[in-house]
Amino acid sequence: MKFTFNPAPNYKCKLSTQQIMRELAIGLLVVYAFSLFYYGTQYGGAYVTQALLIMLVSLVSACAVEVLWALATKQNVLNFIKTSFPFITAMIFALMLPISTSLYAVAISSAMAILFGKLVFGGFGQNIFNPAAVGRAIIFAAFTASTTDIVTSVTPTTLMAGQYHWLVTDASLANQLLDSVGGLGNLFIGMYPGALGETSALLIGLVGIVLAYRKVIDWRVPTVYISTVFVLTACIALFTGAGIWYPFYHILSGGLFFGAVFMATDPVTSPTSAAGRCIFALGCGILTVLIRVKANLPEGVLYSILIMNSLSPMIERALDGEQRKTMKKAIKMFASTAVVGLAACLLAISVVEPASASADTNVPSAPEAAVKINGISDPYVATLMAEVTDTQTNGSETTYTVQADGFAIMNGGEKANIFKVTLNDSNEVVKVEAVEVNDTPTIGDKINDDAFFAQFAGVNAADFTVDAVSGATYSSKSAVRAVLAAMEAHGMDAGFSAKQEVSIADDELVKKIEASVKDSKDNGDGTTTYTVDAQGFAAINGGSDLNEFTVVVDANKAVVSVECSKFVDTASIGDQATTADYLGKFAGATADTMVSDVVSGATYTSKSVIKAVLTALAE
Repeated sequence: MKFTFNPAPNYKCKLSTQQIMRELAIGLLVVYAFSLFYYGTQYGGAYVTQALLIMLVSLVSACAVEVLWALATKQNVLNFIKTSFPFITAMIFALMLPISTSLYAVAISSAMAILFGKLVFGGFGQNIFNPAAVGRAIIFAAFTASTTDIVTSVTPTTLMAGQYHWLVTDASLANQLLDSVGGLGNLFIGMYPGALGETSALLIGLVGIVLAYRKVIDWRVPTVYISTVFVLTACIALFTGAGIWYPFYHILSGGLFFGAVFMATDPVTSPTSAAGRCIFALGCGILTVLIRVKANLPEGVLYSILIMNSLSPMIERALDGEQRKTMKKAIKMFASTAVVGLAACLLAISVVEPASASADTNVPSAPEAAVKINGISDPYVATLMAEVTDTQTNGSETTYTVQADGFAIMNGGEKANIFKVTLNDSNEVVKVEAVEVNDTPTIGDKINDDAFFAQFAGVNAADFTVDAVSGATYSSKSAVRAVLAAMEAHGMDAGFSAKQEVSIADDELVKKIEASVKDSKDNGDGTTTYTVDAQGFAAINGGSDLNEFTVVVDANKAVVSVECSKFVDTASIGDQATTADYLGKFAGATADTMVSDVVSGATYTSKSVIKAVLTALAE
């Protein structure tokens, strides 16, 4: 008689691993389809394309690494892929990402997730950490700047963490917070921007129920995980007077349902026993709440799962043996962990200062309909950068495409707002329209309204006044700045001098631009020639090419000459800052004395030159 021995516990499973993975993939695709529907209906086809590309790049990158590993270890590639299931990791990873994540960041992180999250541990079934979570952690650590965009700059969890510090006890502020995300009902349905697969608690919950019924996942894990977060945050609400909305906000936001259903249930990185999985899920819930309220981070789910992955072997060892005999020990472990977790959460929240009405919540406490913006006299408008990126003439009318800083750029984001401003030969504004509003969704994009833009029609001088859109003052001022830039390009007096003087020491854009010396040459006459690569308009807006400058510096660290050897910004606009006349103004300047003018209409390229010169002088 032949006996088959396997590690305990042993049970009969009707589903093969291939069937489990296939049904899990179907569940993930259902969630993904909802995301495509939301972004397609709310933001247009470009976002659907981006979502499809993120998934495709993640899948290709993950599978490519698996193929290379199979070849390197001299295994049959097809059999290896069939039994390693890289597509599941790639799908989960892609659904954890904001839609604005750059594709190169997706490719690199997906590859590293497979390599360092799974293969180096021995492959499928041997990994300690959830590979998809490892990939998302890499994104957070190395590619944060590649994930900021129109629909992800403010999500329910980043809003709660960054502006409300995870504790709101004031009823009016709570209403403001809930209104800004569309209410708890909207959080439940998932019609708001966020990671591709993490928004709809309703849909994920339904998929989870089906998967649990089909025995694809263990129902205990998501049930205990979500219940733990709800109970702990309900106790916090009772302790602080936050209100019953507080625990619901916690469980419906931040990808908790997604993490509980698709990540914490991973049989490889969680305990094998039912009791062990309950303790594992309890720990995930406690850590999620602690990370949110104490560390003031939105991603409590991700890190809690990774931490508990590392503790799974300890839980297994503690509950080793026949499950009936270890049940009492498991109950004691669960109860003691729950008590300690509750005490830790209450202690953590006791030192958190509740958000006050005076806090910067970016949600105005009073209507802003009466706020007036004057094109010339408004001090905030004058601080915004704007650049004409395209000009189209049609008869007596000229349409200028203008990129203007808005709330997102001024708060560390990567993308400005884009407008089209049409003027006629009589120097009158014919119309203004928004091409992209990259400020806070549901707040800044309120300016995309015909009534607001209608105020600009007929304006023929920079000294005009318009009403700001209530709740979107900064975005309204971005539109005003775009109109002024178009006027300037049209040859009108826009209230700015022909050249804008830059404060080198304090200029935030100059600080933000990256530049590096790629080559240096001693000329033998006391001067040194530096070849410097510097970001310009193209690179700041997602391109990979850099402007290249040749800067000659003398022995006294003074500029001898500056030349542009490679220009990649907008032709006929940005290249105004690469003329010999403009570059010649840097001659004789030092790092301490350099003061330069920005060429009107070529702000970003001008500052690319400035950063290149400063980089050369710093050598």
